[in-house]
Formats: sequence, structure tokens, C-alpha cells
Amino acid sequence: MSKSAKRVSRRTSVGLRTKIIGLLLGVSLLLGVAFTSYTYIDQRSRTTSELLEQARVMVSEMDAVWEFISINQDTINYTSDGEYDYKGLHCAIAGKAVAALFSQESDYDYSIRFTNQDPRNIDNTPDEYEEAALKAFYAGDKDARYGFEKLDGQEVFRYVAVMEVEQNCVECHGGPKGEIDPTGFPKEGWDVGDVAGAVSVVMPADAAIEGMTASVINNVAFFLLLMLLTGGAIYSVLSRLITDPLNKLEASFARLGSSSETLGELVEKRGERDEFYSSREVDNLFLQFDAMARSLSNYYNTLEQEVSERTAQLREANEELERQRAHVEKVNARLASDNRYKSDFLAIVSHELRTPLTSILAFTELLSESIDPANENATRQLEEVHKNGLILLEMVDNVLETARLQAGSENINLELIDMMDIVGMVASSNEPVAERKGVMLETSVDPDVPLIMSDWEKVRRILMNLVSNAVKFTSAGGRVDVGVSYDRLADRVVVAVADTGIGIPKDKHDLVFERFTQENMSTVRRYGGSGLGLSLVKDLTTMLGGAVSLESELGEGSTFTVALPVSAPCAGGEVLDSDEGDEGEGE
Repeated sequence: MSKSAKRVSRRTSVGLRTKIIGLLLGVSLLLGVAFTSYTYIDQRSRTTSELLEQARVMVSEMDAVWEFISINQDTINYTSDGEYDYKGLHCAIAGKAVAALFSQESDYDYSIRFTNQDPRNIDNTPDEYEEAALKAFYAGDKDARYGFEKLDGQEVFRYVAVMEVEQNCVECHGGPKGEIDPTGFPKEGWDVGDVAGAVSVVMPADAAIEGMTASVINNVAFFLLLMLLTGGAIYSVLSRLITDPLNKLEASFARLGSSSETLGELVEKRGERDEFYSSREVDNLFLQFDAMARSLSNYYNTLEQEVSERTAQLREANEELERQRAHVEKVNARLASDNRYKSDFLAIVSHELRTPLTSILAFTELLSESIDPANENATRQLEEVHKNGLILLEMVDNVLETARLQAGSENINLELIDMMDIVGMVASSNEPVAERKGVMLETSVDPDVPLIMSDWEKVRRILMNLVSNAVKFTSAGGRVDVGVSYDRLADRVVVAVADTGIGIPKDKHDLVFERFTQENMSTVRRYGGSGLGLSLVKDLTTMLGGAVSLESELGEGSTFTVALPVSAPCAGGEVLDSDEGDEGEGE
């Protein structure tokens, strides 16, 4: 091996060893952090569990003292002759005294006491920690509260457990509330099972935390020592099994670079001159590398031709994509133009129809005034002409409104609206039609419904379309109910129009909100209509920042619900997920 090859080999070996050391240090650091975190959490959990168990034992012992005094009240307060002689010793006094004696006799600063939100003794007034626990107990969460806290500069463990009223507590704390109990205090009026207060335990935690810290340090130190020994062993093994063989392999490649022989030929001629070539695994590696080198050489010979072919194919694909893009742009432009022509046509035709329709209605009213009321046939015919003229005028207005919405020329004119006025106007317009059909039309507006800031005409059109639809699709003897309520939580006014009409199946609910669409052609033939009414309701409701939904079953009637914001509408609005829709009722 030449001197330059030896220097390259030495640099490669040093670099790989450095990487191995860095990897081992990084892994050791991550494992050390993870182990330290786990050890700390585990030791703190153990310490907490031990202190918690001690606190529970103390509370259980105090409960036993309390229970013992309570059970023996009759023995304490009655003489041997059976006469009542109150000694002034009751469970609360005994518990407090035992707790005080325990705290005085303890080698550590232990404290145990009883507290509630309205204590009889001011010394039992809860502190901030106990107050939070009592609020949770009174709210129904009766799990004990515990944890570490700094108290007067000392680390302590706090434990607060709920105290419930038992049967033997009722004599002094039960009903009637305010009556003076044997101890001279007014009774609280508690029942069995009520929260009477809490027992609070304060335990010094400095010693426990110091022991926990020492345990964590010892465990981490042992772990680091173990990782150091393991890392040294791994480094030694990797050096012998990887870096040293790589140095020898690099030397062989350097020898190959100065020779015209292939790797396979070098392996065949290795003989006994170099112990490195006596390894079967290394020989196989050389042969496989030689085969790979030959394959790469063959591949590079044809790579330029393949790249040229792929480039030509890509160029053709890009040209075809550009042609398709241009075609799509032309189609989109044509569609936009057709849509504009359609909207313009609808607006022009609807406007031209509206003028003669208005004249027809006006002359019909004048003619009805000049006809003798006794001529019932002529009067009925004029009423029919006037009714159908109004229906046709409403359809033309729907077409005009739809055309304006599609053209984006519709504006919102905000003003304060009284829903009572709109409901009354819509009801008076539809009552004659409902009476002739024998349909009962009922309206109701809750007294708490506020004035809303919205577009008066658009709200009227929404309600007019829904009510006229309901009357149209309800047979004689049926009913239509219009109700307005206030949803305080969402701050919305909710208008519900319910009928006992034909209804629709659930799979047709979405269909009725499409333009120029009804549930089926039999509905068109029987009831007529342009199929724009409910589409317009949805568009206007959305424009006003509201939502429309529908509930319906085939043959069981339908209920349309429109929710409008009380304040000024936001841009857009939403259409509620309509599992519900009104079949057939899509004028």
C-alpha cells in the first residue's frame, strides 16, 4: 500500500471511530435523560403513595375515635339511674382534642383537623386549599384531594377527605334547622348522606422528598456507570469487527486502483500472501462488488439513450397537457357565457311577464267591483283569475329573485323587523286560499321573540314561500301551523312551518332545495309550480346568515325550520344538514 493510501485509510478510520463515539454519547445522553425522568416520576409517585397511605391511616383512626364517642354518647350522658346528664363530651370535641394531642405528641409537625364552610368554631375555618376541596365536595365530586404544597416555607403533604352525615350525626346536626342542639348550637338541618365538611391532614414532606432525591441520584449514578461500561464494550467490539476490517478493505481497493485486474481476478490470485483474503465472507463481498461494478458500467452505457427517450416522452406529455388546458379554458368560457345568457334571459322574461300580470290583477279587481255580487258564477270566475294571477306573479317574482341571486346583484337592506308583523301579513295573504281548500292555518309568536336586524322583504319572501307551499300540499281537513320562537343560547329566532301534507321520503330531501326541481313529475302535474320556491328559501336564508332544515316522512307531513340571527347577518350563513326535507313541496 502506498503512503497516500495509508494516510487516507488512517483518516477514514479516525472519522468512523469519531462517529461511533458520538453516536454512543448521543444515545447514552438520550437514555440518561429518559431514565432520569422515569426514575424521578416513579420515585415521586412512590413517595406520594406512601404519604397518602399514612394520611388515610390517620384519618381512619380519627374516624374510629369519632365513631367510638358517637356510639357511647348514651353511656357518657346518662347516669347509672338512667337520667340524662350531659357531660359536654361529644364526637366533635373528642375528635378535635385527639387531633390536638396527636399533633403535640408527634415528633414531626403533623396536623389533623376538621373543617367546613360554615364551622361552629372559628378555629375550624378552612384555608385556601381546604376551601377548594370543600367546593368540589359540595358540587358532588367526593374524591379526596391531596398533593404537595409550600406552607410557611416548609414542603408539606396535604390530604383533605370528605365527611358525610351519618345517622348518629342527625341528633345534633339534623332538623329542624335552627333548633338548639344538646351542645348549645343551632342545628344545621342536615340529612343522612349530606356533606358535613372535611377532615384535613398536613404532613411534613421534607424528609420524604430528601429520601426521594437521594434515591433518584443513586439510581441515575448507577445507570450512568452501567452505560459507560456498556459504551466502552460496544466501542471495542465495533472497532474490532467494523473499523479494522474496513481499513483492510480500503487497502485492497487502493491496490485494485493501481492494477488493471478486476476484483474477481484479485480474489483468485490472493494465495497465501495476504491473510485478509483468506476470509470467505470478504471474498464473497469482493465478487459481489465486482458484479455490481460490471452492471453499473453496462447501465451507464445505455443511460444517456434512455434519458433522451424519457425527455422526448415528457415533452410530448407537456404539449398534450397544454392543449387540454387550452380546451378546458374555452369550455369554461363558453359555460360562463351560457350561464350569463340564461340569467339575463330569465330576468328579462320575468320582468316582461310581471308588467302584464300586474295589469291583469288590477283590472280583475276593478272588474270584480263592477259586477253584481248576486252573479255568483262571474264572481267565482274572477276570484279564480285573481288567485291564479297572484300565484303566477309570485312565481315570476321567484324567477326574478333567483336571477338576481345568480348574477350576484342582490343586496341586503337591514332594518329592525317585528316577526309578528310579517307572520300576520303572510297569514292574511294565505288565509283565503286555505279556507277555500278547507285547510286550517294557525300562527303563533312567542312573547319573548325580540326584534331582529334583517331584510324585511327577504324574510317575508322566505315565510311566504314556506306557508304557500304548506297550504298547497295539504289536503282538505289538514292544518298548517306557523310558529316563531327565540333560541337564547344561539341568539337566533326560529321559524317553524309544519303541515299535515303529503311529505317526502328521506332519500329525496336534498332534491327539493335544487332549482327548477320537485320531488317527482306527478307532483308537478298535480300541484304545479316552477320548482324555485324552496331553492329561493335556501338562498335567501343563507344570504341572511341563517340556516334552513327540514323534517319529513312520506305521508306524514313536513316541518320546515328557518333560524335567523337576531343581530346583523354575517356573510354567508349555513344550510343545516338536512336529513330532513319536504318531499313534493318544492315549488
